[in-house]
Amino acid sequence: MSTTFEVIPVETIHITFREVIELSEKRINAFLESIGIISTIQLSINLHENREKYVNEIDLDSFFNWADNEYVWFVIKGIPGGTDAYCEELKDDFSDSGPWWRLEDILLNNKAIENFELKIEKAKRLNRYWTFRRSAGQPGSINLAYGLISASIAELTGGFIWTEDGAWNFKKFPAEPADFYKWYFRPENEEHQDSKEWALRCLDGIEQEIEAANNK
Repeated sequence: MSTTFEVIPVETIHITFREVIELSEKRINAFLESIGIISTIQLSINLHENREKYVNEIDLDSFFNWADNEYVWFVIKGIPGGTDAYCEELKDDFSDSGPWWRLEDILLNNKAIENFELKIEKAKRLNRYWTFRRSAGQPGSINLAYGLISASIAELTGGFIWTEDGAWNFKKFPAEPADFYKWYFRPENEEHQDSKEWALRCLDGIEQEIEAANNK
């Protein structure tokens, strides 16, 4: 089983891998500090062909973009596991449901984002989205990180985050990053019992995971 966050950019897609890494580390480490963990994390990435025909290093100053037959693997240095990221076009010209079917449920579920239809039209012009996947059994720190990486990209692109597969409380999506930061992995700000209990379980072991990684 796996869960995903999708990031839909609204204002720009011209961001670099370095910007993504630097802001993601900043947001993750700020979260850790807010819950009393003084140890910090570092992210590392590389580029994989989907069938593992090759694994390449990434020029961090290149644009945050890659081919359909590739994924980017994000890891926290010293911690096993990671999150795989995919880069795709929003428009689907081959779907019987219409080229913009991916946006229909997002529009219907919106409760918090103002001027959302205008933002959707801007997103169509950019025609890009990224998906971050977390497979079952990942360490708590990876579960935390893949959400905050997704939110960081949304922040950099003026975009929003979407999920409908159980990654978090479905009622809160789509979400802009400013709101996402307020309640993701914040049990005190979450009314959905499954999300709250899952966050508590993950948070219980994160400090030990990070300390062990930093001591390697």
